[in-house]
Amino acid sequence: MKSETKLAENKYDLIVAVEDACIKFNHFDEYEHLAEIDNGASETLFSKLEREISSDNISDYYVELIVSGLEMVHRCSSKFVKVSVRSVGSDRALQLLCEVVEKYLLFPHYHAHAPTIICFVAKLFNHFTKASSIKQKMTTDDRIITLMARVLQSDMEDSVKIEAIKLLSNLVYCCSIAIHADGIIDSLVESVHSPNTSIKEASVRTFLNLAISMENRQILGWRNDTISVLLTCLSIENSDATRIYAIGALGNISACDENKLRLVNYGNGELVKILLFLINSERNMNFQKDSIGVLANLTNADTSCLICQYPDFMNTLVNLATYGDHEDTQTSALKVLRRLSSFIDSSMSCHSHLLLAFLEALASKKSTIQVVAALKDQSSKPKNRNSMAQFPGIMDALGDASLEIEDDGKSNAIKALLFISYLNDGSTYKVSETVLRALTAAAGLTKTKDILTRFAAIKTIKKLASREENRKMMEADGALIDALKWTAKKMTTIVTITDSLTELLSASPDDMLGTLMEHIGEKKERAVSDEVLLALADATLLMITPGSIADQ
Repeated sequence: MKSETKLAENKYDLIVAVEDACIKFNHFDEYEHLAEIDNGASETLFSKLEREISSDNISDYYVELIVSGLEMVHRCSSKFVKVSVRSVGSDRALQLLCEVVEKYLLFPHYHAHAPTIICFVAKLFNHFTKASSIKQKMTTDDRIITLMARVLQSDMEDSVKIEAIKLLSNLVYCCSIAIHADGIIDSLVESVHSPNTSIKEASVRTFLNLAISMENRQILGWRNDTISVLLTCLSIENSDATRIYAIGALGNISACDENKLRLVNYGNGELVKILLFLINSERNMNFQKDSIGVLANLTNADTSCLICQYPDFMNTLVNLATYGDHEDTQTSALKVLRRLSSFIDSSMSCHSHLLLAFLEALASKKSTIQVVAALKDQSSKPKNRNSMAQFPGIMDALGDASLEIEDDGKSNAIKALLFISYLNDGSTYKVSETVLRALTAAAGLTKTKDILTRFAAIKTIKKLASREENRKMMEADGALIDALKWTAKKMTTIVTITDSLTELLSASPDDMLGTLMEHIGEKKERAVSDEVLLALADATLLMITPGSIADQ
């Protein structure tokens, strides 16, 4: 290459020499490209381009040949791209290519060479991004990003814009600096409206890549044009790729705390309404799952009650969680319900909607364990207990659930009954036959692993027995009395919870369960007499049948 160009004595000879070189370079053999780079092809072409672009008599065709040759030479792996760019100097190479794009953007789109030159430079830039160190340098260069944004806003043909948008998508991935470049968001919004599917897909993908950066999410979320254009991309008329990129971008944007309330209120609830429509009508399960994920991201203390007011919102979640045909969709819907539960309490008007949703989910028998866990979390908050105790069907549903599931699920159901038994004013609820049957079964468990569930059940019975009408019902329940007497007699290995037996027996369920779990977690177990359970069972029996004492 060097010898050929040195022998050329005029522009015509130079052009012929580069034409011949381009014919040789036009292949995809990586090792041949390495040999070309080692022979100085890249350095020579950059030198020729540098000289030509600064001359007073530029040949556009010659510039086109040079940049096409450079693009061909760099059709190689990241290792060889790095070698080439370093041999030229990264600052020098990037600055020179920017000057080329800047110059030819001034020409109209029908210029004979300008679109092709810009297209080759964009392709060359894309080759550069294969080398991570060079890509990192490019992401901090506002000039490159701004120029590609200008290409998108120009009248250049679609093939040029596709290369420009590919480059932007590569550069903005996880980059918070790129979003501040002049015109980038405006150009992307404009490109999303392109009738060319490839441009639209690449533009939405670029929004997705921008939204990966935490710093970018708030900026994107506060631009109405961005949210609007992403929403239009969710419609079924768009390609699957466009829709997946758009829902992914919205998912990332909605994960930003500063955006949640604004997005829920956007367009008088337009985003939430569209998501609910998509969840109910979508046949693509992955897309449906992602739509549910956006809803989950939108929920927090400020938005949960607002979202619950939308018609069919709760029904949609319950139907998906209980009757959905796909496990992933069920799990995603349950996560939204659990997340809502963590933000909603009895002081909010939507609390009853949440409890009804949980009740309906329990009735389906498909997601009992997850729903019981959510109800246990709800009941752990003292302010929720009165409303839960008074809500029709909740207590019996917990009782039935404890009889149908095992291990942690059963334990959570009994814990919920225990928590709710400690109402805010110190009183307790009126027990039903279903709840009493569940507590009796739990109190009679025999396995060591069920120690916490047994203890919680007897503690609940003791608290419920403080209400006279409950005591009369318990006194007539032979199975309950037998379970308590059996516990009072049974020698067992238990967890030492506290040094004070009196403290344990009188502790609130919050303190008692917390202490018990702490000791179990630390494996502080020792074999002792049945002092704790015996004393608790005796105290409970004495409350129910004051005239008798359990057999010792």
